[in-house]
Amino acid sequence: MAVQAWRPEDAVTGLLGGRDSHRVGTVEQRRFPIETGVPGLNLSFSHDTVADGFFSPLHRHCWDQLRFVLDGALNIGQTDLTPGDCGYFPEAVPYGPQRQSGAATVLVLQFTGAGGLYYPTADELSDAREKLRAAGGVFEGGRYRPPHGEHVEQDGYEALWEAHTGCKLVYAQPRYASVVVMRSGSFEWLADQRHPGIDVKPLGCFSEQLTAVTLIRIAPGAHVDGKKLAAPQLRYVLSGTVSLGEAPYPPGSCFWIPAGTPAHALGSITGAELFAVSLPRYAP
Repeated sequence: MAVQAWRPEDAVTGLLGGRDSHRVGTVEQRRFPIETGVPGLNLSFSHDTVADGFFSPLHRHCWDQLRFVLDGALNIGQTDLTPGDCGYFPEAVPYGPQRQSGAATVLVLQFTGAGGLYYPTADELSDAREKLRAAGGVFEGGRYRPPHGEHVEQDGYEALWEAHTGCKLVYAQPRYASVVVMRSGSFEWLADQRHPGIDVKPLGCFSEQLTAVTLIRIAPGAHVDGKKLAAPQLRYVLSGTVSLGEAPYPPGSCFWIPAGTPAHALGSITGAELFAVSLPRYAP
């Protein structure tokens, strides 16, 4: 499977939220259409602008999530994530309620956790939402209320997952007690001994799946060798322009490098910084 690469204008744009959504408020999304090449293992990576007034009740997910803040302050409940902060939201761990004050721009990666529960695609969730609404169900305040006078409410996303899969959602046992917040500005850059001119900040490695989050800094004129990777890696250009082969990619570009795939060296004439996530679970 070949390396997948997108410039900012290649992202799929959309507006999440609005009337009858399973959350309150809106999110402007630019999603990179990554194909993992592994049947049954989906993921979503996007550049999101969370609008002022966005609200989500206390809830949890049946998959893992990473959020890296680019601009503004992202409320996640009792604390905010500010620029340079990265939050790891483990499956089955409650967080919130989220009450957004002012807009925030965030990178969001959602993917199958160690528990192995299915991560639905955006189209599958949309179909499930229409199915529930057509049956008379109502989404309000981030919750779902079933039809026919039933008074049992549940989290909006949980209702969508069950409608799509036809299964009762049974969460995995939490592996963490709370959301993990990484303050990347407090980390020191470490020289990569394998690649002159490359520095890294290893922010964290999570669960038995060894999901690893790293910042990469490329000095002007330096490059990362195009070796085969043991695990797939997502890379997003935070600043500077990088080149993959002869093609330039500006800030906001994204790369998906499958495991075992030969790739061109990734270099930079100007110098650059990247956000990178290694996902061993997605190795074929």
